[in-house]
Formats: sequence, structure tokens, C-alpha cells
Amino acid sequence: MATRRATRLHAPAATPVALDGTSAKFTATLLEISPFGLSVKSSHEVEMGAIFKLVIEVGADYFRAASVVRAKIPGGFAMEFLSMTPIDRQVMRRLYLRLQMAARPS
Repeated sequence: MATRRATRLHAPAATPVALDGTSAKFTATLLEISPFGLSVKSSHEVEMGAIFKLVIEVGADYFRAASVVRAKIPGGFAMEFLSMTPIDRQVMRRLYLRLQMAARPS
């Protein structure tokens, strides 16, 4: 059994993810995120290996990354990050940290 490189964190609220690919442009809802990728809820059909630019609003900032569809899941799909700028990596880390803190029991 393979182990994951990082913990996947669930989005506690409906967080929109804007996706822009060569053949489709739409918005999906974030399900889970890790430092290496994310999964979204969407009724859009996507091809395995399809590449998208994605954008997630994080407070006053925006996280942007290039990503590739790696798996189809019930009601959506999972993507792996391909590239992002150093600034986007910092924004993604802030989002991941925010979700980690929200997941901690009080």
C-alpha cells in the first residue's frame, strides 16, 4: 500500500476553484488540498491528463498554479500541481496552514 506524500485537508466551506483549460473554462468546488495537488467537486467531464490553470482566492490574495488531471473521483476529479511561482507557493502554504488550523479540535 502506497503512502501519501502529505496529508490531504478538507475544505471546511464551499471554496470555488476557477479552472481554465484548452477546451473548457469553468468553476468547481474545492474538496481537499495538499501541497502537491487538490480534488474538486464538478459535474464537468474532463479527460485524464488534461492541463488546467487554476485560481483559488485566499483572503486578499490569489493562488495560481498549472495542474494536470490525475484521477476521476465520484462527483469530480483530482489534480496534481505542475508548476507555480514562488509567491503562489507561499499563498498555497497559507491556505494549507489555515485548513490545518481549522481541522484541529478545539
